[in-house]
Amino acid sequence: MVEFPSSAVSTWGGVFVFVNVLLTRLGLPIPAVPVLLFAGSAIAAGTLSFWPILFAAVLGALIGDGTWFAAGRIYGRRLIAALGRISPAIDSRVDKARALFERFGVALVSISKFVPGLGLITPPLMGTTAVDSRIYALWDLAGALMWATFWLLGGAAAERQLHMLLAFVKARGGTVLDILLAAALAYLVYRLQQRRRERRRLADAAPAAASQATLAGWRRITPPKVLDAR
Repeated sequence: MVEFPSSAVSTWGGVFVFVNVLLTRLGLPIPAVPVLLFAGSAIAAGTLSFWPILFAAVLGALIGDGTWFAAGRIYGRRLIAALGRISPAIDSRVDKARALFERFGVALVSISKFVPGLGLITPPLMGTTAVDSRIYALWDLAGALMWATFWLLGGAAAERQLHMLLAFVKARGGTVLDILLAAALAYLVYRLQQRRRERRRLADAAPAAASQATLAGWRRITPPKVLDAR
């Protein structure tokens, strides 16, 4: 059984899950999956109840996604451009999201929650389209339900393994919160490395793109030479 460090955590488990998922969906580098896994294991152990935790996770996801969707609807492509200036990786994600949108339509809202890198950019991108907000909300609700249920049931199925991990950490003076903090730190490092790789890729591609643009410009400016051999 996964034991939480205090009764307050299990008592306020729903609030903790809600805040964690909300901050994640708003774009903060805080992973929600580890929290949902441990919440699922606590559900399997009888410490927490499934439906309140599922409701908390889905509500946090809907509010976070809805905030980004509304921002996209208000500010349009300016918001996407601003996000691209903040993180170069956003541009490639936008291109990927657009390609998937052309293939799957508004169902991308649900699918994106299971595709790394697309979960955050899809709501504001959908806000810039002509998709009806009610249709968007229905697909977002379906996706949030599937996403939260998947990880909660995964945590319940892996309750024994998570208990062994927690026992290992507790034997060394740690708690489940230490595991979650370590996961958050690892996720932050991953995000920073991903951003650094994307910037390096863009920097490497810039000289080649500039050379091609210069060559194309000279071709347009310089008229072809015709040699008369007569």
